[in-house]
Amino acid sequence: MPRLRRTAAVMSAASAFAALTTVVGPAGPAWARDPLPQRTDQAFQQDCLKTHNAYRARHGAPPLTVDPQLVAYAASRADEITRFEGLNEGHRGLEPGHGENLHWSGSSVAGRMASCKDAVTRWYDGGRTYDYAKPGFSGETGFFTQVVWKSTTRIGCARAAGRGPQWYETYIVCNYTPPGNFSGRFKENVLPPRSR
Repeated sequence: MPRLRRTAAVMSAASAFAALTTVVGPAGPAWARDPLPQRTDQAFQQDCLKTHNAYRARHGAPPLTVDPQLVAYAASRADEITRFEGLNEGHRGLEPGHGENLHWSGSSVAGRMASCKDAVTRWYDGGRTYDYAKPGFSGETGFFTQVVWKSTTRIGCARAAGRGPQWYETYIVCNYTPPGNFSGRFKENVLPPRSR
């Protein structure tokens, strides 16, 4: 029986990043592959934290802290998501009370992994079209608004990477608490950038 599913797709020659869309389709593929190896380390976590906090500071949002439980949760989400090619499963299985941003990239170069800065910069760049005069959610800006969401305080990110069927793939998952993107709460949580 068909069900609504949130999935993502924005493609470029070397990589693809998620943009929220609603799709009607089957519950998911009957096949799955083994998860790609975890590539999360302390340097990756620091890159995630530093990049998020730099963008948040531009919008007057307080800095995030890394939550080890969210890191473990993001790693389990990365394992789950990498079992399916691309981001076809989207946010399926996300536990309530968590915000989530997803990133996928592919490369023909062995060992080329996307950095957290690559992912967070792509998410943040989605905010170029955000309308501060009419605050709210859109598929184009949802990743941006989660990055700068003022009331979010904790983050946990994970990366899984390895050889996929066509590419050397990198998946990055960042989970947030409290989650962002609540209807009616955008004006106080997504502040315009401060002048530089």
